[in-house]
Amino acid sequence: MKKLFAVLSVVFVFLSLFSCKKSSPGSPSASNTPNYTQTEFAQYTHTITPTRTVSPTITVSPTITRTSTITPTFTLSSTATNSPTPIASYSDLASVPGGEFTQTDGTNSFSHTISAFKMGRYQVTYDLWYKVYQWAVANGYTFQNAGAEGSSGTPGAAPTTAKYQPVTYVSWRDAIVWCNAYSQKTGLAPFYCSDSGFTTAIKSSADGSYGSNVNTTAGSFDNPYVNWGANGYRLPTEGEYQYAACYINGEAWTPYNYASGATADTTNEAATDLVGWDNVNSGGTTTEVVGGLAANALDIFDMSGNVWEWCWDWDENYPATASTNYRGPSSGYFRVLRGGSFSAGAYYLELGYRDSSTPYLSTGFSFGFRFARSN
Repeated sequence: MKKLFAVLSVVFVFLSLFSCKKSSPGSPSASNTPNYTQTEFAQYTHTITPTRTVSPTITVSPTITRTSTITPTFTLSSTATNSPTPIASYSDLASVPGGEFTQTDGTNSFSHTISAFKMGRYQVTYDLWYKVYQWAVANGYTFQNAGAEGSSGTPGAAPTTAKYQPVTYVSWRDAIVWCNAYSQKTGLAPFYCSDSGFTTAIKSSADGSYGSNVNTTAGSFDNPYVNWGANGYRLPTEGEYQYAACYINGEAWTPYNYASGATADTTNEAATDLVGWDNVNSGGTTTEVVGGLAANALDIFDMSGNVWEWCWDWDENYPATASTNYRGPSSGYFRVLRGGSFSAGAYYLELGYRDSSTPYLSTGFSFGFRFARSN
């Protein structure tokens, strides 16, 4: 029995030595050695090493950096309101492609080809009016009316929190003189001149003896020489106004009895109120910040509603034949107004609706304008 025990001891020692040699610490094959304490220790050592590579995964800092970029998302969403963040005093221009359309008021119509031009995206705000007005009076310009901040502002007063409402209480004469001033202030060629050579810009809208009648003298503020090739600011023609208001893609056009950008005619008050301020959605008591409703297909705002807008043309019936860049008759008594207003019913916001007034009238708290430029 002792002999057997001795033999087994020798065998046990031999096997132990063999196992130790085969599974020394750090050996790649150590993990294959079964049921031996040192082997298990070797396996544990090797297993824990990759576990320590968890430290690189603590590079969660990039993830934290990504989450911090959520801030711009909040900023963007905050601007999606009916009172957009002011952009350059709302002086942007939209490019209007040229083309041919049927200009109609629902009764009379003609085929009208319009050359490409630029149209102000917004009605002229009191803020922009005031800045140009201040520069103008300091540089030899005179105005009959100082303009007001929306429907309830004080004429000529410094802008307030309502400064991005449209300028009102301005006559047609004030509008063309302001356009000349804006042109000169920005280094562009004035549009309305007192001479046929286009060397002298008209700088005064003061009524003088023409506060209740039209001055038909060539070169006067009611009958200016117009440099249609100039690059300055001007009033849009009536044709340009309706063309930009009803343009969709050059082949399709918004019908004459819709508001600009609407999906249904003006008998559908809900569709009209999405794009134009009338006496329903405004309450009929006050003008609104420009650009507060949806734009039309050219990304132009308020072409229906908020304030009536002065256009270049003398008012008359449409021509009987097709025309290109029609600019109205050479004389008249009333200048065209387009677009409707906050105090009017939806019917007056129709694209085809035409209104007009004398060029010296400025008492309208719902009279404003937007500018255009030739290409």
